[in-house]
Amino acid sequence: MRDTAEICTEIAYLAHTYLDLERWGFQEKERSSELSGSRTPAVIYDSDLCKVRVSFSEWHPPHQSKEYAIDVYYGRLSAPNDKNTGLYNNEECHCWHGFVKVLHFIDNSSPSFTAKNLFSHDQIKQFGALVSSKSLTYGPPEWEIRKHSYIWDRYAPRLFEVFDLRHPELWEQYRQFLKEVYDIKGRSPLINPPMDKVC
Repeated sequence: MRDTAEICTEIAYLAHTYLDLERWGFQEKERSSELSGSRTPAVIYDSDLCKVRVSFSEWHPPHQSKEYAIDVYYGRLSAPNDKNTGLYNNEECHCWHGFVKVLHFIDNSSPSFTAKNLFSHDQIKQFGALVSSKSLTYGPPEWEIRKHSYIWDRYAPRLFEVFDLRHPELWEQYRQFLKEVYDIKGRSPLINPPMDKVC
């Protein structure tokens, strides 16, 4: 079994190696090596614009305990570090977010197009093709970090600005965009709060 503190150290190393943290003013804010039902090992970075959480996702492949995968999430500075949801207008909402829907929003994609492409984006495909064309193989954590670095090169600072508390009008536009996306896509009764409830 991998030591969770060691995983956090590796996560931080990969983030500092491949993400241009200093350029965008990100500094490490918290490191949690807890692995429980509600938390996973994670390293959280804050800037003036938003937060980034790089966290253990799962053992890769499943049912072993050496190789692991990670996820990278974005949040507003109001997002709690220790849980995935928060409160907005007394309603529970998601406060840590993947980047795909945000990229569709930045690209001015239509809600109907986004509803059909919730988990895919041309930039992700281009990154995969670039890596394949160079015959490179990365482990799951490095692949994920390098993918976000690729996205940052093309979308920063716009990606971060969507989460900036100083621009509530932009966040409200994003919330409305998500509502329209899920009005088309539909909402699963098994997901609570609904995926378009964000804060």
